[in-house]
Amino acid sequence: MSVLWKWALAAGVAAGWGMAGAAAAEAVAIPHAVNTGKAWEVYKSEWTPADEAGYAAFVHAIGMSNCTSIDACIKDEANPYRSDIDPHLPGDCADMAYVLRAYYAWKNGLPFSYQNAMRTADRSRQDLRYSSEGNVVAGRRQILNHVSNAPAFIERIGGEVSTAMFRTDPVAGGGRSFDDFYPVKIERGAVRPGVLAYDIYGHVGIVYDVLEDGRVLVVASHPDNSVTRTAYGPNFMRSKPALGAGLKAWRPIRVEGATTEQDGSLHGGRLRAAANEEIADFSMEQYFGNEPHPSGIWHYGEFRYRDRTLKYYDYVRRKLAAPDFAYNPVEELRFGLETICGDLKSRKVAVDAAYTSRVHLKPHPPKLPPNIFGTYGEWEEYSTPSRDARLKVSFIELRRNVQHLVDDVEAGAPGVVYEGDDLAADLIEAFEEEKNACTFTYWRSDVTRVRLNLAHAMERLWDLSFDPYHCPERRWGATGAELETCTDDAVKSQWYNAQRFLRFQAERTYDVRMDFALQELKPPMMAPPEQGGLGVEAPADADIRGYLYRLGAPLVAGYEGGATVIPVTYEEPEEGVFLPRWHQRLREQSR
Repeated sequence: MSVLWKWALAAGVAAGWGMAGAAAAEAVAIPHAVNTGKAWEVYKSEWTPADEAGYAAFVHAIGMSNCTSIDACIKDEANPYRSDIDPHLPGDCADMAYVLRAYYAWKNGLPFSYQNAMRTADRSRQDLRYSSEGNVVAGRRQILNHVSNAPAFIERIGGEVSTAMFRTDPVAGGGRSFDDFYPVKIERGAVRPGVLAYDIYGHVGIVYDVLEDGRVLVVASHPDNSVTRTAYGPNFMRSKPALGAGLKAWRPIRVEGATTEQDGSLHGGRLRAAANEEIADFSMEQYFGNEPHPSGIWHYGEFRYRDRTLKYYDYVRRKLAAPDFAYNPVEELRFGLETICGDLKSRKVAVDAAYTSRVHLKPHPPKLPPNIFGTYGEWEEYSTPSRDARLKVSFIELRRNVQHLVDDVEAGAPGVVYEGDDLAADLIEAFEEEKNACTFTYWRSDVTRVRLNLAHAMERLWDLSFDPYHCPERRWGATGAELETCTDDAVKSQWYNAQRFLRFQAERTYDVRMDFALQELKPPMMAPPEQGGLGVEAPADADIRGYLYRLGAPLVAGYEGGATVIPVTYEEPEEGVFLPRWHQRLREQSR
């Protein structure tokens, strides 16, 4: 077996990415640009360990910045390569994953290749982004030697890639029609900045840090061009190997047979990609577990850590955490709530975009899209079903995780620590502090504003409308006096009521037909999905606050009640994506 690319895992550790993110960033410098003009000259036949470490440092710097769009990230002072000739880069999550890699390759004189066409693996005529059996590569663009106008080349990428590019079977990834990515082993040094986190439900993020507690921080763009930060977890759905979900690194490539010109640039040659068996940190562990089942069925495999069987996402954190790290339930709750707060405020940006574009004043279409989670055009740009589903999963999982940690503290389980004398009271105090710190406003239809906090959003979680044609009041689950300013007509109100069971659904189902007319929608207990019975009968338990107060009884909640209406004639709307508080703390610690 060739040892050509055996440096991959060792490079990450040697570069410092096996330590905490901030310390790793200090250990690795972003190299100076080789190409400073528009031309993209290739001077290296392959990405060396130093190049990969430099790229990791570059992504870490972008992630740690406060940039809120791809274009702003490129122009941010965190990017040492920024210049007046840089491309204009709007785009969504797939665009960001590809253009950051291409941009770094251009500046550093490295070869670059990307798959620009796909087909379904079973040759079915499904939406490539959500194909049931995954995709295979059908076309590719590459830079072996020279491109005269790199900004134009990079701008073109966004129109040719989508999350369909990530939906590939890892086993079939090598060979002539290789795919751009491979699944990495769950180890520090292998999971490092620059690794991609793919969610089979149409989303991909870029890892920009791995913390001492094992949390994997992810930065991603969205269809509305906003860039947000979150943590890897159940919000990135695990699935069968054929769909290629999970944590994936860029497949190593090499230009072979090229000649070197007098200026050091390469001429000619051909591109070769590393096969899976040539990559040191290639692993199918994410799919089959570190103890695969004898049957070979992927989801029967177990994730074992120190003689305990864990859920996949718990296993990832335990494996990536520092060896002596122990989880504190209070800190876990704070981090989770701060992450949710960032997601809520990013949702506000999406809802505000629909409001300022006056989508809510348009007539409601006669039917839903073929599937509300995977669409195009106005619905994709202004609706929020996928964002809302990820938000619901975050609330549900945090509720479950806190309870498990409380149980572990009571049982004296290893790996969990609490040094106080009243866990329930400390958890309640943490919730109330984070709730009070997480406030935001939205514009009602009459140009008054309503201030909400995290607890309001949690209480309304199953009432938040994902439909861009609904008034902003319904987008934020308003009732009573707060709803009186809503401009929705009777038909839109009927649509809102008919979508109730879809709002109860936290799971994103891309294989369900949803293009039903209003009169065709039915409760799921009355009809199967193919006959209009969409959604689920009841929502899952996401009431973190309720659990904490039951845990701490007979403490009194002291909750202040409903949302606060702020009567104003006009104020400038709040702008930008709001970042989680933990992100700001990490920025301060890294300075």
